[in-house]
Amino acid sequence: MGQDVTMTMMVVFEEANMNEKMNVAEAKKKFSELLARTAYNGERFIINRRGKPMAVLIGLEDFALLEEQIHSSEPPQGLLAAAGALASFKNFEEIMNDVYSSRRESTGRAVRLDDVPV
Repeated sequence: MGQDVTMTMMVVFEEANMNEKMNVAEAKKKFSELLARTAYNGERFIINRRGKPMAVLIGLEDFALLEEQIHSSEPPQGLLAAAGALASFKNFEEIMNDVYSSRRESTGRAVRLDDVPV
C-alpha cells in the first residue's frame, strides 16, 4: 500500500467518526472489548505509540470499502478525494488544531439560524 493511500486513509478515518484514540498499552488491555465494539457497533479506534498514530482498528465493512477504493481503477471520489488532496498539505494537522482551538474559545458568539438553508 502506497504512502499516499495510507495518509489518505489516516486523514479520512481521523476526521470520520473515530470514536477514541488510545495508546498501545490501553489497546492491549481492552482488546476484546475493542473488537466487540468495532464488530457490533461500527466504532473505530486510532492506536498511538508515544503520541503518534500507528494503527487503526476498524470493522470489516469499513475495511472492505477501503480495499475496494484502493484497488479501484477510478480516481477517489467524495471524502476520499478531498482527504487525498489534504494529505499532501504539509501543516494540515497543525492548522486544523488551530481551527478547532479557535472554535472552542469563541463559544460566546451570536449565531443566526435564519440564514441556514433548509
